[in-house]
Amino acid sequence: MKIVLFIPLFSFLLSCSFEEPKFVRKQIDNQDISIKWFYYSHLTNNSPDLVVVEKNGNRKEIFKATWTVLDVTLKDHDIILKTLGPSKSMVFTKHMDEEVFGYKITLDTTGTYNETKLIPDGVKEGR
Repeated sequence: MKIVLFIPLFSFLLSCSFEEPKFVRKQIDNQDISIKWFYYSHLTNNSPDLVVVEKNGNRKEIFKATWTVLDVTLKDHDIILKTLGPSKSMVFTKHMDEEVFGYKITLDTTGTYNETKLIPDGVKEGR
């Protein structure tokens, strides 16, 4: 009887990945850089959003916060992060660089709480 109970438990543990899945909200690619706005799936709902820029295999995290990022856009050589204004959200980025890989970073804090309804759902990476 113990073996019968052990088999489903063992197969469940084998199917679990010990790596947290990444869910991409938005990805922007041009011929020079790639910008990815994503979060990792944690057991809680407070998984922070990360915005990472990559160029030639070099990665730079430019922003990390919970329930703050509303949109990420790229216009010419400007990366624009639209966020909520002062809020009760947790912002983990203490100091944001002014530029990354030759692209200016602009923090637009004019977002409103109503715009949080427009935040795109994450799509599991690799799909």
